Amino acid sequence: MKKHFLLLAGAAVILASCGGENKTEDAGQSQAQIDSAVNAQVAAKEAEMARVQDSTLKAMEAEKAAADSAAAAEEAKKAGGKKSTKKTTKATPPASPTTPPPPPPPPAQGGLKGRSDKAQESGTPGTQSKPSGGGLRGRSDQAQGQK
Repeated sequence: MKKHFLLLAGAAVILASCGGENKTEDAGQSQAQIDSAVNAQVAAKEAEMARVQDSTLKAMEAEKAAADSAAAAEEAKKAGGKKSTKKTTKATPPASPTTPPPPPPPPAQGGLKGRSDKAQESGTPGTQSKPSGGGLRGRSDQAQGQK
């Protein structure tokens, strides 16, 4: 009787500890708060990435413009010794056309080779042997080989 009473009291305590919480309403509100916080962070990261990309593009444009003006100044110096005070915004073609590099040679015929293929080509004496005739054999072939 004493065991039943203690078991019943323990079960009541366990059930009472879980009974007063209502998680469904709190979870919905907190999920909405979490979503809005995540969306705000995503928007901030996107804005920062766009800013970095814009500054990188502007720096590249400025670098190209400086190179173009330097090339125009060199060209003007070679042409007549006069300095050009006029700034150009168009890219000037190079004085001598550059030829593109030749294409790489095609890969060797035959594809990849294993160690045995390389050893046979090099002619090392210990690795060259007669073919053993291995491979899969049927039952009739195995029976013939045992006779």
